[in-house]
Amino acid sequence: MIYGRSMMVVCVGLMTATMSLPAQGDKVQGTVTVGPAKVVLAGGMAVAYKAPNGQLISVVLSDRPVDAKSFAEDTRTGAGEPLVSGLFEGAWKSQHFAKKFSGVTFTIGPKGLMGEEILVGGRNNTFSLGDSEYALDVKSRSPRLTGTLKTKAPVDLGGGRTVAVDATFDLAVAAR
Repeated sequence: MIYGRSMMVVCVGLMTATMSLPAQGDKVQGTVTVGPAKVVLAGGMAVAYKAPNGQLISVVLSDRPVDAKSFAEDTRTGAGEPLVSGLFEGAWKSQHFAKKFSGVTFTIGPKGLMGEEILVGGRNNTFSLGDSEYALDVKSRSPRLTGTLKTKAPVDLGGGRTVAVDATFDLAVAAR
């Protein structure tokens, strides 16, 4: 009987300690500026997967949360169908077109940044600057993706419009 009570006290103590630990949530801070439009980044999502060209992580940093249900529907694949970065980036771009959020997407490959797209301004206004315009610093890839993504300098689009990205992120990495 004493053994049973001791175990119960230990279990209750462990449960209390575990429940009192704060859950580590996603953290995103920064901005994407396109001309006069300034998007304050507050959320994001990171997805890791094996693609034909290696292990990749596709990421979105946005001003509002991603619609997880729509994202799951838009990224559904058939058995044996290969996963590619365009699948995830396209799903986020679709949500941007539906005015659910604005921000930036990018994919990290074995050798660093391998694609990005600015999602500010709605349909027909999304664009890429090119990987060479960015400084990506990844401190951890798993179980959390932590680091920074910044344009090396503001990029002149002409006509007095410049683009700049300055973001810090700490995201749980979902595996596909």
